[in-house]
Amino acid sequence: MLLFCLKSIPIQPWPHQIKILRRVAQNFPQSFLIADEVGLGKTIETGLILRYLLLSKKVKRVLILAPASIQPQWQEELREKFNLHFWSYTSTEFKDPYKRTIPAAANPWNTQDLILASSHLVRRTDRMHQLLSAEPWDLVILDEAHHARRKSPQDRKETPNRLLQLMVQLKEKTKSLILLSATPMQIDAIEVFDLLNLLGLQGHWSYGDNFCNYFASLQGAVKQEVINFWQVMSSDYFQRGGQPFSRLEQFLTNSESLRHGGAERILAYKMQDTWQRGKKISNHKQLLGDEDFIATSRQYLTLNTPLKDLMFRHTRDTLRQYYKRGLLERDIPTRVVQDNAIVLESQREIPLYIAVSNYVRHFYRLAQKDKRSCLGFLMTLYRKRLTSSFYAIKSSLQRRLDYLLTQHGSVLSEDDLADVDDADDAVIAGLESFFEPVDPQEIQYLEELLHQFENTGEDTKLSRFIQILRQELTQRESASVFTQYTDTMDYLRDTLKELYGSQVACYSGRGGELYQNGKWCLVPKEEIKRRFCQDEIKILLCTESASEGLNLQNCGVLINYDMPWNPMRVEQRIGRIDRIGQRYSTVRIHNFYYDGTVEAKVYKKLRDRINAFASVVGNLQPILAQVPTFIERAVMSADPEEEDVLMSQFDSVLDSPPPRLAIEEMVAMDLDADLAEIQKPITSSPFTPEFIEQLFTDSAILTTSGVQFERRSGRTWQLIYKGQNYTVTFYPNVFDEMPSLRLMSFGDPLFEELLNATAVL
Repeated sequence: MLLFCLKSIPIQPWPHQIKILRRVAQNFPQSFLIADEVGLGKTIETGLILRYLLLSKKVKRVLILAPASIQPQWQEELREKFNLHFWSYTSTEFKDPYKRTIPAAANPWNTQDLILASSHLVRRTDRMHQLLSAEPWDLVILDEAHHARRKSPQDRKETPNRLLQLMVQLKEKTKSLILLSATPMQIDAIEVFDLLNLLGLQGHWSYGDNFCNYFASLQGAVKQEVINFWQVMSSDYFQRGGQPFSRLEQFLTNSESLRHGGAERILAYKMQDTWQRGKKISNHKQLLGDEDFIATSRQYLTLNTPLKDLMFRHTRDTLRQYYKRGLLERDIPTRVVQDNAIVLESQREIPLYIAVSNYVRHFYRLAQKDKRSCLGFLMTLYRKRLTSSFYAIKSSLQRRLDYLLTQHGSVLSEDDLADVDDADDAVIAGLESFFEPVDPQEIQYLEELLHQFENTGEDTKLSRFIQILRQELTQRESASVFTQYTDTMDYLRDTLKELYGSQVACYSGRGGELYQNGKWCLVPKEEIKRRFCQDEIKILLCTESASEGLNLQNCGVLINYDMPWNPMRVEQRIGRIDRIGQRYSTVRIHNFYYDGTVEAKVYKKLRDRINAFASVVGNLQPILAQVPTFIERAVMSADPEEEDVLMSQFDSVLDSPPPRLAIEEMVAMDLDADLAEIQKPITSSPFTPEFIEQLFTDSAILTTSGVQFERRSGRTWQLIYKGQNYTVTFYPNVFDEMPSLRLMSFGDPLFEELLNATAVL
């Protein structure tokens, strides 16, 4: 079944993804945390697991919870890469991958077996009660699982937010949980504990303080009480079924080790007695003085914890090791990062920038005074749009004014969903029933502001962007451009179409778009993908809401036209091109800022002090997690001296020693064990596409039932069934080139309905 799952999809998984599939398949219903770095394929790993578990009938009811901003991408990828047809649930209806809709029932969670829903939606009180009263699940998957956390992880107060509260209760109503997060620890190790505790930590490990203190102590000074603590935790792990990594077993069984130096073997037995069997320590002083024992024990005790049983963590360094060992054909690229500080024009742009900042700051502070968290949240959104483009903030302010005048429409755009996902519970609760009184002062303010946009003249940032783009396209075949907002993307494309015509394409929440016959036309995503991969499209404009659905290995240039307050979103953008299969040995990254702004100062310090974005953030995540809050405090400060104080505080954060404990120090990879596992052969499957094609198209039973297959060109067929016409194929590689087809393979509901009719398999 494993081989059939791999052969019946239109993608070729990477070695570490196959390793995860095999481990989950062998151990189901054990729960797992998949914490691979951005760009290393957590969605692919999840799709592989789902396909195997569904085809092998080990699960039937599956719930996937993902941020609303990437919910459409999840549905598309599950169908296009794994032929899995999940119903996407909104607040009022279900939508299948072919955009057919059905209304939601009284308790919608019982009406479908395969449901994809927004993790923001289920945090709402009424939805949470509905979900918890529904029938049990076989598998629940939570994407961006780090959103399920304590309200105050720094001080380790046991104050779970609404999503974590939901997951604690939901785990009792499912056989298995799979959590996904590239950043499971943003501030403190207690965040990793909370996620793993959902998966089934036991014994001494199920206490947060024990868990955090164990990993912290492995980095610190060793005393008698530390050794005793290590022994209690380690022996508890082994007594509850933990298995040691292969490295120790090699020491114990390898006769070569005995012949060429018995000291290694003695050390291995010593570690086994002390940490695995919990043998009473008779002489602490002697152990503390044995430097080899202490050094080896630190490594051994890092390797052998519940993390290795419950968590997968692959990084680009891991894959570089795979490359050296011959498991990958190509190495991971290196990054070249260039900052571009845009100096605003003094007569036109600077006054406008200041005027918008003053508006945002004034109503933000008013919202704080009146405890109107939603209004304050909206003002931060507008301040972020100001850093993107003048066009984006103008569009937002116009929508805001229209809303205040009519009290109709929405104050949020589709692009704001990612910020809503990151918002705290108070804001989310307020947005559920958001309504505010009309403030005449704000209406007047907005009308005056919008009047100032009428004579902005040449856009300095746009001019610099075009200059950089032209330079890069003389050296590379294509470039991808990212911005947070569709408004900014539309602004850029209107200029670029005059310069590059049909060589420009867009990818946003609206879908793919090409400039054809004098207008922008919606086209299938696969058309954008095909043309870009074949270098017919030179410039691809993307918004963040759609970036998860694109893999741009053929593109060696990425331009960040704006910089999100959250640096991890920049990392996610870079992950679109910095991935296995990248055709260039280096990828070039350009970051654009407005010079002199708080954002420019913060990101310049990040680059100068910790060389942010030149490599994946790794143990710098606890520092970067503070950036959005810090920028918000600084930009909303009207006092320049206060901003200076805040910048000094940020300096002290960057100058402080690196976090003592990072996720990479909590989990270590055993590459030898990986190599052995990945190279194990997978049993072959008789269900080839040719076999299934013949089974269906030659079936007398189906023909008698009124099912007709008429061959079209190549390996595609016209299927006529119950008065409906479908263009289908039985071959994954054909489906990969034309995802608008139906792939006649396990997972497709139409396929399985016809399969049941044949009564053969």
